[in-house]
Amino acid sequence: MSFPIEFVLGLPFLLYAETHYRFRYFFSLLRKSEPELIADVPHRIEPKKQLPILVIAKDSDRYPCILKQVEVTIRHEKTIIARQTLLQAPVELRDPMWWQVWKLSRPSGNGLVQCDVAMTIEQEGISKVYHNDNHISSSRRAFRVLLSEDALPRFPRLYFGDAHTHSDYTNDQVEFGSPLDASKELSKALGLSFFCVTDHSYDLDDRIDDYLENDNSLPKWNGLRLAVQKTNKQNPGFVIVSGEEISCRNSRGQNVHLLLFGNSAFFRGTGDGGEKWLRTKSEYSIADVLRQKETRAVAFAAHAREDVPFLQKVLLRRGSWREDDLTNDGLAGLQFANGHMNDGFAAGYHEWKKLLLKGNRLLTIAGNDAHGNFNRFRQIGFPFFKIVERDNQLFGQMRTALFVERPFSERNVLKALGCGSFVITDGPVVNLRKKGSAGATSIGQNLTGAQIDFQLSALSSKEFGQIEKLEVFGGRRGMLQEELMLSHSGLGLKHISTIATAANEPGYIRAELFTSASTSADGKSHFCYTNPIWLGR
Repeated sequence: MSFPIEFVLGLPFLLYAETHYRFRYFFSLLRKSEPELIADVPHRIEPKKQLPILVIAKDSDRYPCILKQVEVTIRHEKTIIARQTLLQAPVELRDPMWWQVWKLSRPSGNGLVQCDVAMTIEQEGISKVYHNDNHISSSRRAFRVLLSEDALPRFPRLYFGDAHTHSDYTNDQVEFGSPLDASKELSKALGLSFFCVTDHSYDLDDRIDDYLENDNSLPKWNGLRLAVQKTNKQNPGFVIVSGEEISCRNSRGQNVHLLLFGNSAFFRGTGDGGEKWLRTKSEYSIADVLRQKETRAVAFAAHAREDVPFLQKVLLRRGSWREDDLTNDGLAGLQFANGHMNDGFAAGYHEWKKLLLKGNRLLTIAGNDAHGNFNRFRQIGFPFFKIVERDNQLFGQMRTALFVERPFSERNVLKALGCGSFVITDGPVVNLRKKGSAGATSIGQNLTGAQIDFQLSALSSKEFGQIEKLEVFGGRRGMLQEELMLSHSGLGLKHISTIATAANEPGYIRAELFTSASTSADGKSHFCYTNPIWLGR
């Protein structure tokens, strides 16, 4: 017996909302005899980048119609600054998934604009106009888009990406994701150069035409890998990393999620997928996956310290990553930056520091667990009764910024993820580089010496605010807390200084930066954490 577990738990679904499914004997206030129509746009646009408009029509094979027109209106405050008709001719929609991206010239000026996408459809001779989506109970309000005055702050050879995303290869009773090519186009406008696609193991083993049935030939997994290879080949300068979010057992037999990048073989993980009633044991333990993964593959604990709701614990046997799970051989690190600064972020950050001080060489990555959602988190809340909307966990909102060797390729992105030469950020950036070295950074490296001089560099922008606090911490095994080695405040948008440390004993140094909320475009403080530089042998 299969069941949509999120219904049982009364939890928000995490993808674009699939509203046509209805549980037997239950009424849906969201269901209608039309394809789901969804528009999406990036939440920010880099200077000199076009504004991409994504429109998706889902399930038009079941509810065919004619898309007669798509019109975009852009306002600054209450003044219309641009209006454009996008369709050259009506389109007959009869496919399970139809989508298109239009690229508009960037409106003049900078700052926040409101982007309204009006979609006109015709069914049985009746025309209807919808703004931004056709969901019952959604706000349908215009999208807020920041036309940024400045590009994302960056150092040479620093590339931004989202390390935890989902695609349209997830498609089931209640949710679906954004097509890879569409995500690539909207990512570029955001200022990203890569993303890691990590669809759930319990979705990637399904039949293409029936998400309630598994297929041992793995058409979804194989299709995803081929699609990633094709997109990368056709788009030099942009990289999609092929991955998987595996449901596996922690040390207590509970289900947790592990991000595995670059593994050619599929790991089955069905314990918390809700496909079999009360069958909650996943096929692999964390240790099993780490022992059997390929050498070049890189593994991270997904949203490692997020709180697990009670009913998920009971019905799905979901749990959290524990200390003995995070110290498994072969685990590169953990993700606690997951699209919003919540309790899970704070708990994961403190767990990371605690493990570093115990001598564990663990890295941290940033992602958003986004399934589309470039501008607005907009999914089913209480099942089939309303649509939930919020402005966090947006694609590219929290970023992993990699120092990557040339050429910029999937192979070298994986290499950077594995060795730790990256920072996590939602805006500003920090670099620690050994003075006199030829490389772009020393982050992630192992250095030794009686004394090493580092250049500490920090960058922000008007968008993210002035640097309010910049600190460097050091740690050695056995210390109860990190040593504050350097602290600066009130630094403007750019800073360069020098810091020296001995590197003849095992330990590490790392840096943190926070910006001033009062000087940022969105009135929020923004952060950057470096991964450690390892000291001694």
